[in-house]
This record gives sequence, C-alpha cells and structure tokens, in this order.
Amino acid sequence: MLSRLQFPPLLALPLFAALLASTPARADDNLLRGPHPFLKENELSAHLLLAEGLGDSWTGTKLGLDYGYRMSKPAWLNLQLNIQKGTCTLTPGQCIRSGTVFETLAGAKLKFATQTPLVPYVKAAGGLVYLFPQEAHSAIGLAIRGGGGLNYFFFDWLGFGVEANLSLGHGFFDSTYTAGHGYAVIDIGGGVEFQFH
Repeated sequence: MLSRLQFPPLLALPLFAALLASTPARADDNLLRGPHPFLKENELSAHLLLAEGLGDSWTGTKLGLDYGYRMSKPAWLNLQLNIQKGTCTLTPGQCIRSGTVFETLAGAKLKFATQTPLVPYVKAAGGLVYLFPQEAHSAIGLAIRGGGGLNYFFFDWLGFGVEANLSLGHGFFDSTYTAGHGYAVIDIGGGVEFQFH
C-alpha cells in the first residue's frame, strides 16, 4: 500500500523563499519602492493553503501551483494545479469524506497596479478535478474556482503574499462513495511568486 501523501511543514515555504532570495543579485535588481513595473511576461507561484470543505467536501491541506502568462498589462492567462490532502478523523465511517484531490484548471487573472509594491489580484478558472477517496473508487469531476490575493514585491521578479479561493463543482462518483457528490472548498494561505521573461 502506498504511504500517505504528506505536505511539507509550514517552514518549507520560507526556506524556499530564502533560496530564491539568495540567488546572486544583478545590477538591475533594485528593491522596489514604487509601483510594480510589470516588465516580465511569465510567472510561477506556489501557495500553502488550509482548505475547509463545505457539506460533504473534504477538509485538509492544499498546495496551489500556478503558471501565468501576461496577455496585456492587467490580464494574465492562469493555469492551476492544486493538490489537496483531505484529513481522516478518528470517528468510525468518516474516512469516506477524506482522500486526495487534484484540481487542473485554466482561466484568467487580473492584476492591479498601486502606488506601492503591493499588487492585488483576482482570478477565476474552471476545469477537471480528480478525486481519490480513501474508502471508495476514484472519480472525476468538474469545478470552477475563484479568488484573489495580495502580493508584496521586494523585486520586480519576487513577491510574497496571501490568497483566498472558493472552489465549487460536482464529483461523478459511483455507488461505492456514500457521501454527497457536491464539491465546495474554501482555502486560504500564503505563498511566493516568481516572475521571469
């Protein structure tokens, strides 16, 4: 039997950020003091999120990975891979409401310039979810996910911030899954964003 998927502790995110920040500085890598210049066309972001399932949806820890491509100054293509590990309580029969979820979504993100290095954003996406319950057969589903956040950029290529999202959808389970088939999850957490050409 495969060992249970474990996510890195909360300390892993600051360590990852420190590694990125310790890369050799170039002459043009000045600390931002004013608005973000939006000079780069690609971005990668990672967020460690706490997910709360609504109704029969699963609660646990989620790792959110995004890729973005700038289409215009405020609008970005947004591709998401989100991995959630639902927790199992010690109450008998409750493990049916736990397992692993993979969200594979595509959509758009809008970023808003401010007079400071703070960059607020909103995003929306839709796509497929793959659900692997602990005590039933796996299933596929459809979901939409919307949310927003705020990043503070120390350099034009490196920012840290917070994000909150809501995912809604439906899982197409077979009869082995006895809980509800609705999919509704709220998640919130923090992360890092890395921009590049």
